[in-house]
Amino acid sequence: MRISYSAFDTYNRCPLKYKFQYIDWVKVPEKPEFFFGSLVHEVVQMALRRDPIIPKIDDLIKFYESKWREDIFPDKLTSDQYLVLGREMIKNFHDGYKPGLRKVVAAEKRFQVPLGDHILSGIIDRVDKLPFGAYEIVDYKTSKSLPSQDEVDADKQLATYAIAVQALWPEAQDIRLTLHFLKHNSLMTSGRTPEQIDEMKVEIVGVADEIETTKKFEPRENQFCGWCDYKHLCPLKKNDEPRIKKNGIDKLARDYINAYRTISDLAPTIQKHFDKEKIEELKTDLGNITRDNARNLWVE
Repeated sequence: MRISYSAFDTYNRCPLKYKFQYIDWVKVPEKPEFFFGSLVHEVVQMALRRDPIIPKIDDLIKFYESKWREDIFPDKLTSDQYLVLGREMIKNFHDGYKPGLRKVVAAEKRFQVPLGDHILSGIIDRVDKLPFGAYEIVDYKTSKSLPSQDEVDADKQLATYAIAVQALWPEAQDIRLTLHFLKHNSLMTSGRTPEQIDEMKVEIVGVADEIETTKKFEPRENQFCGWCDYKHLCPLKKNDEPRIKKNGIDKLARDYINAYRTISDLAPTIQKHFDKEKIEELKTDLGNITRDNARNLWVE
């Protein structure tokens, strides 16, 4: 069978969601976040395809705005916020791009790599060949928060890209795996040992074998259930919304989620301020923010 990292990850999180998405092809509304991320990637890829003379920033922004769809978003305010955020990301990409220092050997590279009895497929945003012979995979991210280095080092999608690059360019012995977070204009780089790559191959083949032989795709509760497009079909979650409304706490739940997302957006900036000023406490007229040894932020 043909399996992508997305399908592999979806099955691991919830076999039933995999069935809805990849076997039954259940249609779901287009999400603003997916539309936004795809459009920013499209702009970046348009620029990379013209390397080393990429378009001017004004041309990239004009292309971006011409593709914008306000109807995807719940209201004009949210649309405008995302529109501005996208402009900033594209500017960060353009300002940080240094043509000529490296060779872009592939942009938006589609791959299909034999793996056991299966085919590993996917798309890599960018592959560079560095002056000293190493290859670097660059994956552009439009997420609002930054992961830890440990999370990047454990990222399984990056491992699948390493598998693909080894197959497509057999001379690639030294492979660097870089995530470029466009909101923060921050790059985080990792690598994988031959043993880690072999372990990833075994894991992918194992999941693909299981998908081919399973007859019952069971639901599996996980941290992403709250954002799942198939909650209304899931036997574990389809009754949650009526129960919340019946108990009269739906507004409280929504307020909590919005507050949590706001904190997630603000925390990286506060962390950077702590690092820059070399402090672990910030006093305000409303209270104090402190940071513990694990870099957790607390309000007192």
